Amino acid sequence: MARDNIKFNKFMLLFKAINEKNFKLNIYFLRIIFLSSFLIISYNFSYWVSVKSFFEYSDWLINYQGGFTRRGLIGEILYHIHTVSGIGLNYILFVFVVVAYGVFFFILYKMVTSIKLNFINTLIIFSPLSFIYMPLSKTLAGRKEIFFFLLITIFFYKLRKIKFEKVKYWIIFISLVTSLTHLGFIFYIPYLILFFIYLNPDKNLKEISLQILPILMVMFFILVGMLYATIYSKADINIICNSIKDFTNACPQDTYLEVFTLSVTDIMGMVVEFSKNQYFIKYPIYYILSFTPIYLSFFNLKENEKYKTKKLITFLIISSILTLPVFVLGGDYGRYIHWQYICYLLIYIYTLNSKILEQPSNNNFFKNKINYLILSSVIFFYSFFWSVPHCCDKNYSFLYDKIFIRLFIN
Repeated sequence: MARDNIKFNKFMLLFKAINEKNFKLNIYFLRIIFLSSFLIISYNFSYWVSVKSFFEYSDWLINYQGGFTRRGLIGEILYHIHTVSGIGLNYILFVFVVVAYGVFFFILYKMVTSIKLNFINTLIIFSPLSFIYMPLSKTLAGRKEIFFFLLITIFFYKLRKIKFEKVKYWIIFISLVTSLTHLGFIFYIPYLILFFIYLNPDKNLKEISLQILPILMVMFFILVGMLYATIYSKADINIICNSIKDFTNACPQDTYLEVFTLSVTDIMGMVVEFSKNQYFIKYPIYYILSFTPIYLSFFNLKENEKYKTKKLITFLIISSILTLPVFVLGGDYGRYIHWQYICYLLIYIYTLNSKILEQPSNNNFFKNKINYLILSSVIFFYSFFWSVPHCCDKNYSFLYDKIFIRLFIN
């Protein structure tokens, strides 16, 4: 009887009016979301491996067998593991990617659970562009950003223990291995550089410059090397195809190597065509909706004499502006702002965990007490009822239309 009363009282809490600051995310629900996300992505990627898909699978197989080329580093490493072990390249790739997702979700979960899971933080964690973005779209499973996410998550997880003069080696390593896997990631390294500067306001210009200049030099040489390899020293696509022919469909036609046969003009023409699909109307709206909670929380953080909120936000905005070349050269706008959001999220979590800036206890959205069930419903409809299309479809959904079509038409 006592146990029944406890269950009844817990159920009645759903209808209790509370202050927003007293909301607390159920830890078991959070675990279910993380585990479900990992399982869904793993299942989706297994499908892309089985059909040897163009974007999600073959992109990883690009290697240096035909000469130095962009996107080839991980493919070269996996290819050598394949030749030494004799294990199928597709199996090696599947294990590598799934393990990368597993480690990423595990570390991110540990970081997330170390902050207060109140209402505003729950909205931030479950933003449509947060980690739940990846399982909500099947075509995002297995994309190369997981490698970038994994490395920067480890970086922020370890950052408090990294000595000042050692941070540059971490950022250089991340710059090298991620940009040689996907050049677009190099334009997201400023998030790490500017946040490093922000964390050390007591260092003078000379001390900061000695740490930052080696990173900038490496980034410059990467860009020059990639430009040279793209224009002058092109890899032999036929040799690369020959090295992976047993693990692809028709090569290069049905692999990402086909993109290397296109000129810059061809690629820019495709981007222009994609942008005609109301990109400049829809994606700013998606951005505002997805980033509003985290911006509000950043602005509300309590600053101190050493660390200023406006300075941090300014650095974040500058970092976002520096990613614009990726948007100019590619059409996957949803993915690119997703990369931005993960950087924002990791910086936000680190800021709270290290107590650089503190989150106030006052309400953020609702001034008066509100029903617990209403707060939970807001989270559900904001986080799980719609998603941001990652690219290109002329008829992609705008918020709720696909769900309404399925409910009332089909």
